[in-house]
Amino acid sequence: MKLLDNKVGMVTGGGSGIGRATCLKFAAEGAKVLVTDISESDGQATVDLITNSGGQAIFAQANVANEQEIEAAIQKACSEFGGLHIASNNAALSVGTALLADSTAEDFHKTYEITLHGVFYCLKHQIPAMIESGGGAIVNIGSRASQSPNIMMSAYDSAKAAVNGLTRSAAKEYASQGIRVNCVNPGVVMTEGVEKYLASNPKHEPRFLKGISLKRLAKPEELAEAVIWLCSERASYITGQSLNVDGGMLS
Repeated sequence: MKLLDNKVGMVTGGGSGIGRATCLKFAAEGAKVLVTDISESDGQATVDLITNSGGQAIFAQANVANEQEIEAAIQKACSEFGGLHIASNNAALSVGTALLADSTAEDFHKTYEITLHGVFYCLKHQIPAMIESGGGAIVNIGSRASQSPNIMMSAYDSAKAAVNGLTRSAAKEYASQGIRVNCVNPGVVMTEGVEKYLASNPKHEPRFLKGISLKRLAKPEELAEAVIWLCSERASYITGQSLNVDGGMLS
């Protein structure tokens, strides 16, 4: 029996990076998957990867900063797959690079809309759907930077710190109704964007590796494995926690 047999899962930002890796792992472990992404082509490509491998997946285009689009996506999962049991809230955005006093309010608002408010909208509508489905597990994607901030990224870092706090609040409020909520904090991950950047700027690789005890960047699949475990019954007594998957950066 697979870890997520008979489960329906939702992943935001499922068109690339950690989100896509999580979608593929959800499906490989037996779940039916709702792939959501702002990019229809990227999200549909993830769906095709799953269905071509014999899994079940559907796509819903959604901007996580739009509550109505998130609500509609969840309704689609419930109507087509019969409910919602697990979710990974992965979509995030960092706008602007500046010292805090030089940052613009617009950049802060844009970053918070996706990175923090988007997680709120997802939790707001995922939780009732999961209660209706008999319980569930949610994993929000935070960041190592929520605990060890970067310079000139105060909007993103503080938004991710708030995601950790929101995770604990939701876990405390809904544990009695069978909902577990946890957070995974990645370090530096070899996503498509990072891979392209390092291919063009190889001299910057030592900067990316600085402080990583394992001396390599994470693979998206390694973050997905942590998400899968926290969503599964193997983590049935874990809620309200933030798991650092960072290669030892914060050790």
